[in-house]
Amino acid sequence: MVMEETVVFKATKREATGKGVARKLRREGYIPGVVYGPDRGATPLALVAKGAVHKLRGEWSEAKLYDLDLDGENIKVIIKDVHTDPVSLEVLHVDFYAVTFGKRMTLMVPLKFVGEPAGLKHGGIVEFLMDEVEIECFPKDIPEELVVDISSLEVGDTLFVRDLPVTEGVVVKEEPSAPVVTVVGPAVREAEAAEEEEEEAEEEE
Repeated sequence: MVMEETVVFKATKREATGKGVARKLRREGYIPGVVYGPDRGATPLALVAKGAVHKLRGEWSEAKLYDLDLDGENIKVIIKDVHTDPVSLEVLHVDFYAVTFGKRMTLMVPLKFVGEPAGLKHGGIVEFLMDEVEIECFPKDIPEELVVDISSLEVGDTLFVRDLPVTEGVVVKEEPSAPVVTVVGPAVREAEAAEEEEEEAEEEE
């Protein structure tokens, strides 16, 4: 599934930088940020906070294309990073990546697991080892997420990176043999939990 570009962020270029300038911008209703890309040098910007903050707080993904209106210039971007205050959750800074259509790019895409593993009916416990993977593709082929059906997994089964479903033009950059999700028996999980507790106790000593 390719994400449709429906959200427009409005911003203006800024010359001054620094912590003092950033605080002043936030008081005036802007969010400091930067936009950069393969065909664009890093450009500091002031993002209009109204209408943007709720899209940047909490969960966000690189795997979405947006329109950035920078002083009237429309730029296709993805969000590379969002810096937030750990206590107040105030958005402090946003990094935009300007994509170039016709050039391949790398980005992180979330995994969406569907179905209930068959092994759960036999006492199995599902362990999710990855929640996103790095991919390479053209901007037009960016998938919003990779949907992974885990309903056939029995106790002892593991789904690996090489098993992930991808659409044409998308290449997963992770190690093919890396485990993504596994279904273990209760005894195995109990042994793992005991080992984790032992390691934590050793670290505290």
